[in-house]
Amino acid sequence: MPAVSVAGAAFTVEFGTPAVQYESQVTSGTVTTTPTIVRTKTLDSVAFDQTDLNSTMSIEFLYDEASGLYDVIQTAIAGANTIAVVVSSAVGSWTGAAMSIESAEMTVEAAGIATCSVGLTGNVVFA
Repeated sequence: MPAVSVAGAAFTVEFGTPAVQYESQVTSGTVTTTPTIVRTKTLDSVAFDQTDLNSTMSIEFLYDEASGLYDVIQTAIAGANTIAVVVSSAVGSWTGAAMSIESAEMTVEAAGIATCSVGLTGNVVFA
């Protein structure tokens, strides 16, 4: 079966409700799904059961002051609110309807541009 590759630039990233696209600011991102597996020794062999599913997202983006994505993140943090996040391509999407913000960071380089990153955790569904 031939492989299908998707260019990173073909992805869109939406935050909030109603959803707003921020693909011009986003520089990279990661979606991680980690199952918790419990190993149980049985009389016959070993059983492996999935007991939990932990999902995280990490999004890196250009600092856009108080007019865009950075403001959306900071507003959610200040209100202790969850936020909806959708990462989409032509072949699928990852949806986190109620993601909790674990961290937000802004980096300033003397020779470069200001960038930000946000770490989120919650239930992510791939479809």
